[in-house]
Amino acid sequence: MSTLLAIETSGAVGSLALRCGSAVHERFIASPRDQAQLLLPLIEELLRVAEVTVAGLDAIVFGRGPGSFTGLRIAAAIAQGLGLAAQKPVVGISSLAAVAQNALDSAGVARSLVCIDARMGEVYFGSFEAEHGLVRALGPERVATPDKVTVPPGGRWTALGGGFTAYLDALAGVARQAEAVVADIAPRARDLLRLADRDLAEGGAVAASAALPSYLRDDSAWRRPRRD
Repeated sequence: MSTLLAIETSGAVGSLALRCGSAVHERFIASPRDQAQLLLPLIEELLRVAEVTVAGLDAIVFGRGPGSFTGLRIAAAIAQGLGLAAQKPVVGISSLAAVAQNALDSAGVARSLVCIDARMGEVYFGSFEAEHGLVRALGPERVATPDKVTVPPGGRWTALGGGFTAYLDALAGVARQAEAVVADIAPRARDLLRLADRDLAEGGAVAASAALPSYLRDDSAWRRPRRD
């Protein structure tokens, strides 16, 4: 089993997970504003607790998004920095897939539509299905207004993610088609680990310099207009 460090800071609560052997050590960061300050000290703490060095890792994993623009940049930058310093490969995992994996592992949700708030009147969304205990995307992840959200094809499915709270009325028609709605669920670094195992086995790792976030929208959309 690979020794992996995972970083997930796409949402309101950041997390880290270090798997060494059969043990998984976790740390959480309750506020987005503390992520930049606390991530590196917590990584050092995890490495110390697990008695492993960055050089002893097989790969570095990060939640590539979509999600918080700042959080994604922080996770990617740290993954790149550690990977370059130790010459380790990096694996970027969809944060929407991590939500779906969380629901699969914790509640047996085999088919899901994950929808999270993208701000500016839009949502990030994607559909997933379980395959041999791991989720796979049923199509491309998208960012769109709530009226453009499409449901998974065929079969029963569960609605997941805070988008169903942020846009309660706009997504009511979609939610009514779901078997259940679980809005209070988020990606965790732990959820990235087994998905990363699969990507590593399938050749999905990249060089650290090529590890990039997935914003799903042009970063210029996040820039505030200048006031003359």
